[in-house]
Amino acid sequence: MGHVGLKQIACLGLIHCFAAGLLAGPFMGEYEGTFHPDPKVTFKAIGKVVQEGENLYRIVLYTGSETPVTEGAYVEIYGAAQGPEVQITGRSGGYGWGGQIKDGNLRAQSGYGQYWELKRIESQSPRAGVKPPEGAVVVLAFEPGKAPDMSGWTNREWKALENGAMQCAPGKGANRTKQQFGDIKHLHIEFKLPLEPLNRGQGRANSGVYLSDHYEVQVLDSFGLTHTSGDCGGLYNIARATVNACLPPETWQTYDITFRAPRLDESGKAKELPRITVLHNGVKIHDNIEIPLNNHRTKGPLQLQDHGHPIQFRNVWVVE
Repeated sequence: MGHVGLKQIACLGLIHCFAAGLLAGPFMGEYEGTFHPDPKVTFKAIGKVVQEGENLYRIVLYTGSETPVTEGAYVEIYGAAQGPEVQITGRSGGYGWGGQIKDGNLRAQSGYGQYWELKRIESQSPRAGVKPPEGAVVVLAFEPGKAPDMSGWTNREWKALENGAMQCAPGKGANRTKQQFGDIKHLHIEFKLPLEPLNRGQGRANSGVYLSDHYEVQVLDSFGLTHTSGDCGGLYNIARATVNACLPPETWQTYDITFRAPRLDESGKAKELPRITVLHNGVKIHDNIEIPLNNHRTKGPLQLQDHGHPIQFRNVWVVE
């Protein structure tokens, strides 16, 4: 998001500099398995292990689909890494819990015999690496192992990496396409967020994708959070994503966006507001949402925001 606040100052300070160099360990990520509330009942279960310190983890466990359900269970506990494993402790749902994460397996058990058994899964977007269709305008071509051509972009301070991505140069400003776009049938963009476990909120891998240089879809590390309109996929201060479809940082994620530009009258006022549909990692999170901003624009470049984080982008193309 564009405004400067205390959280942004923090993320540009020493904490951010220290945290940006950390790499995800073998514990953080998504888990799947079962929850056993008693000997006769078994629920399918999902887990998210979020790194929130050098060796500290927040562990969210719940049953059912992406949305926690009251007839199942929802537990949020904590763990600390000790060598090759994480020791789990804490109270949630009225019970004390203990357990461990080791070799990709997570087990947590209460003092009353309830227990969770889950296994770490490989997180990936089903849309990562998709090829542009015939007739698409490719503004950032992606070829694995080859630095991309950045000639279609205005900010030469950003880096072309050998993994095929373009990386933000923190503090050097946003990057915009030289070409301008109005109505967009399909915008595809992929991004990879750095792990910043000591940062919180808007200070955690912040950026944004702007259509017509004005209408933002938020980019943020919101993995495992109870999200708001300011989190990843949100339309800032307008609408939060209907589902938190975030994958862990250091994983390639995708947006697939349809955008209908505003229709303006002769005085420049919007007679029809812009509308947007967004799929995040293949999951629809906004469906034809109106964007009630001021100073509407019918056309403009795509903008990738610089918010002080070394975020990578690749495989950007547009079907007008």
